[in-house]
Amino acid sequence: MAPGRDARADTKLMAAAMADRSAAWAHAGFPAVSVAAGADDGRTAAGSVYTFTGGDLLAAVSAPAWVHRRMKVGLGELDGAAAPETIAAKLSTVAGDAHCVVASREQRWTVVYRSPMSARPLFYFASHGSVLVASQIRGLRAANSGIAVDAMGLAPFLVPSMCDPAGSAWAGVRRVPPGHALIVRDGAASLHRTAQIDAEQVTGLARGELVAEFRARLLTAMQRCSSPTDAVLLSGGIDSASLAAAAMAGGLHRRPRAFALTYSAGELAACDERRYVDAVERATGIPVDRLAADTLLPLAAEYPFGDEPEAWTYAGRNWAMLRRIAADPDPVGSVVAGEGGDELLLGQVFTVADRRVNGDTDGARAELVTFPDPAGAARVVDGLIAGDYERRGTRVMRALGDIPPWLSQTYISACGLVDRIADGYPTLSEPGQFTTAYSRALIGEAGAAGRVHCGGWWEDTARRAGVRVTYPFLDPDLAALTWALPPEMLREHGIEKVVLRDALAAELPAAVAARRDKADARVLMHAGLTRAASSIRTVAAGGPLVDRAVIDGDKLAAALDDYLAGQHDHGPALWATVAVNSWLEHVGESQ
Repeated sequence: MAPGRDARADTKLMAAAMADRSAAWAHAGFPAVSVAAGADDGRTAAGSVYTFTGGDLLAAVSAPAWVHRRMKVGLGELDGAAAPETIAAKLSTVAGDAHCVVASREQRWTVVYRSPMSARPLFYFASHGSVLVASQIRGLRAANSGIAVDAMGLAPFLVPSMCDPAGSAWAGVRRVPPGHALIVRDGAASLHRTAQIDAEQVTGLARGELVAEFRARLLTAMQRCSSPTDAVLLSGGIDSASLAAAAMAGGLHRRPRAFALTYSAGELAACDERRYVDAVERATGIPVDRLAADTLLPLAAEYPFGDEPEAWTYAGRNWAMLRRIAADPDPVGSVVAGEGGDELLLGQVFTVADRRVNGDTDGARAELVTFPDPAGAARVVDGLIAGDYERRGTRVMRALGDIPPWLSQTYISACGLVDRIADGYPTLSEPGQFTTAYSRALIGEAGAAGRVHCGGWWEDTARRAGVRVTYPFLDPDLAALTWALPPEMLREHGIEKVVLRDALAAELPAAVAARRDKADARVLMHAGLTRAASSIRTVAAGGPLVDRAVIDGDKLAAALDDYLAGQHDHGPALWATVAVNSWLEHVGESQ
């Protein structure tokens, strides 16, 4: 929204830039303000620009149908005379995947809200008394062509463990983090945390009752994601298998199809999921379309360039699957994906610490021995309970270890990288609530589909391929229940995601339900980086990152030698460095 500017002209430019988008916008009582969103079928930009007259308030919502239905009453009750903080508080009751904009023409304020479970990014740019807001950076750049790459903003894409929920790769472009509202008043913008999902009260409910309720909410989440042409993406783990099982248990309105990547090369044996796919197909009756993926390796498979660097290691593999789905003779309009399952159903060492704090010392002790390194896991539990991981020195030391050794000292100092990484780690200061706190932080931006490291590939790239992706595990009602579960329902006897397995025990294939882990995807990364090591050497020899003094080429070459010699710790960062360098070359050519 840009007070004092030609809103219609700006939004026409933004709509043209986002013609591949298909966000659905609804409206009620808009004044002379324009709102743009991409058309479902690539229609002309003018077809997705709306101007409304009458009334003081503008209210625009981009959300799934079930969320918008819930919001209709609340939108009708908005009071143009209310303060923007009051409006933000009303919007904060919306927990499903929603972007909302409410603006007052007379009082010259705008509230932009992103719900706490929104997997879609939402960006804004403030300059010279105006604020532009769009769900794609290309929309902002269309309205202001002077926006340039910010070298400091590249840090989260270069450091795999770093989370920056509010930044971007472009100077002056910021993102509204989930659960926050941006209040713009007389051209000045301020960001406020307004909402989060709170754990429900489940005291007194027996384990069987909790399992039954979890199942009911998962099926509801599936139904909310449902469309007439559903497909399930089988990614090789219990999450996607459970979604296929839930679909046949009543979660979807019709029998879906499924798509899966398969591997057969000897060096990729640890990723061979053909038996898993066969078991899911037999148990559910869902037909599975298999795509051979032996060649879809990092640095070997192409992927599209987007508004920001694509630092997700398996972008090429994912892009190939999206294109396969989009090209299917039987069109698929919606793909149900398991993203968010790992982050929501944490079964890691945090659950052991919570068990001990809650008085279940025997259960915690028994669980520790199921870890690959029981002694190391015990030290982590002790450190969590003692608060060691919240000490500034500990966080800084961890940050130093997470920085790739080839980043230049000049760059590290210039962007305050150590402090930014240390400040971005989840806060784990409530004993007994470690699992929930860590899960909420990951869902908030660090681990779900909207995270920086995914580059928005599901949200943006899937739309460019012509399909829509939905995420049942990011359902707010499912999260509220999951975060209230006792830790033994997340991890027990070395098995993670226990509640999910129990909830679908009748539908899941026994072989899949009994699996402890999914395939080792790191094997894919290693195969790709090894085969395409020359790409990394090319970056080390020169290019945008070397020219900008972001990396030390000699140190990158040395790190590659160490990697090829068997030191694999920096594999994701090696890929990320090449991805960022390639993106900078692409951006340079397109400007």
